[in-house]
Parts: sequence; structure tokens; C-alpha cells
Amino acid sequence: MTGEELRALREQRGLSRPALAALAAVHPDTVRYWERKVTVDLRGFAPKLLLRAMGLDRFLQTNLPPGSLSHRGNSPAYARARGEVLENAPQFDVMTVYTMQCCARTRSGNACRANAIPGKTRCRFHGGLSSGPKTPEGRKRIAEAQRKRWARWRAERK
Repeated sequence: MTGEELRALREQRGLSRPALAALAAVHPDTVRYWERKVTVDLRGFAPKLLLRAMGLDRFLQTNLPPGSLSHRGNSPAYARARGEVLENAPQFDVMTVYTMQCCARTRSGNACRANAIPGKTRCRFHGGLSSGPKTPEGRKRIAEAQRKRWARWRAERK
């Protein structure tokens, strides 16, 4: 779905941006932001709220894998979704795929309560977005920290 299509759906229902924002419980700038996007990712929280406020839950209830509606092109999945053939398809909530909890432990020893980065097992705070140190100084610092951790672990085991 494109931002232009989202705007056309809003105007079709006779809603202004502030009116849709009030129905969806979001800021009016949020509506403007998504209407200007080239591609609206239906997995997002705000687009989901906007479509539900307009009564268009059928765009969210597809059996397509997450992300296939956001890729424009001539793929068969996109053509079926555009033709609304999947209107009566079994429900598939794309948001449930991304509710996996981070599997890291915090400094206090408790499990992290943040959601993991999509496609990963860690949140952004525990290395889900990390690609490691890039500079020689950073690599040296990490290596020294690892040596200290292993030395402490060996000392505790004795």
C-alpha cells in the first residue's frame, strides 16, 4: 500500500487528517507522515491503528508473510493482495511475529523485558543492532574486557 492509497481511503470516507487522528488516537502529524510515504509498511503500529480506525481491518488480515505487502512489484502475492482476493483469507496478525522477548539477562540478573529486533533474538540494548567495534582501540577495549571476564569466571570456579 502506498501513502497516496492511504490518503485516498481516508478521503473516500470523508475524514480529515485531524478527524482520522482523533479516531486512531494518534497525532495528526502521524497521519500526514504515513500519507507521504512511498510505501506504507502494514506491520507498523501507526498504520495498523489508522486502518482499524477507518474500518479497513481486511488489509491487516492476510495470510501473506510479513513484509510481502510492503514490496511493490509484479509478484503474485502483491497482485492478489491488490485485487483483495485475500479478503476472506484466514486471519494472520502480522504484529504477533514481532512480540518475541529479548533473551538477554540484565545486570540485576532478571530477564530483559524489551522486545527483540525483528528477525533477531536480542533487543537494541543487548546487541540486536550491534555490529561490533570498528576501530582498533574499540577492539582492544573489548578484548581486554573479555579477558577480565574470563579471568573472573575461572577464579570463581576454583
